[in-house]
Amino acid sequence: MLNRYPLHLAVGIVKTFLFILLLIGAVMLYTGEWMLTAHDDRADLIQNFNREETIYRVNTADCGVSVATAGEFGVDKDTFDSVFTCFAGSDSQLKHTTWWDHNWLAEKSDMFQSAYIRASYNIAALNYTISSVRAGREISSFRYAGINWSNYVKIPNAPVVNIAFLRRTDRSLIVPAGSLYNWFTGMCLASANCTDKDYLPRNDSIYADAIDHQVTPNQAAALKALYATGTPEFWIATAHANGIYGKDDLIASYAEKNKAELANDILRHLPTPEEDFIHEAEIAIGCCLLFLGVIGAWIARRTWK
Repeated sequence: MLNRYPLHLAVGIVKTFLFILLLIGAVMLYTGEWMLTAHDDRADLIQNFNREETIYRVNTADCGVSVATAGEFGVDKDTFDSVFTCFAGSDSQLKHTTWWDHNWLAEKSDMFQSAYIRASYNIAALNYTISSVRAGREISSFRYAGINWSNYVKIPNAPVVNIAFLRRTDRSLIVPAGSLYNWFTGMCLASANCTDKDYLPRNDSIYADAIDHQVTPNQAAALKALYATGTPEFWIATAHANGIYGKDDLIASYAEKNKAELANDILRHLPTPEEDFIHEAEIAIGCCLLFLGVIGAWIARRTWK
């Protein structure tokens, strides 16, 4: 009787590779469509942002927020109170896009909003630290630092930042059932030479954004200033401005303690773009190894039979 095993084995291998080719083709088709349309889609989405959004001037030294430029899409009091909540915000206010489904606008918004939330907590914790050190009190937690705000603490280097906020987008008018609101669309230091581009999500390269969030130079400077409010250097400089010397190590330890509490309690669910990329690479490598394992097991099983 004719041995048909080699023929069946060859047919099985061909079928397997055909399925692989179809999968690769689908991925390439999706990727190609994204490469051809993503930049234009983003440009179309943000084309009216400058006239629709409201720009707020935020003084982190005292949590003061005032309107610098009013936009066409007004922001009601309830929305304002829920978004610009000094030392009361948390990661629950962020969009939290999943790492396998990047939402470009939501990721940009999270980046700006988390920087604002972080700075407001840093300043409140710093204020609490200066007041406590003056009184000789030991600090066990910064969780309620905002409640103990003191107007007698000087924070001379606290950044003043213009933050662009949009309550909705044109897309929400087209598809209201799937609309998402409350976008942080850009920022710029109030002392800088700000331009309209600084109040828009940067859209120069969709490829660079796939790995890290692109920002304008003024946006980068504002983000750096907001993040700097949590550094030991900033806290020590503030302590010196308030006449506290000889306790730099103590102040620096409190700065690190505040940083740890923010990471573990307030903004614990916000991965960095680099972490997202690493997760995706791990999944891709895992899928490749799994596929090779399945093919190897299938060939071994057919050979054994």
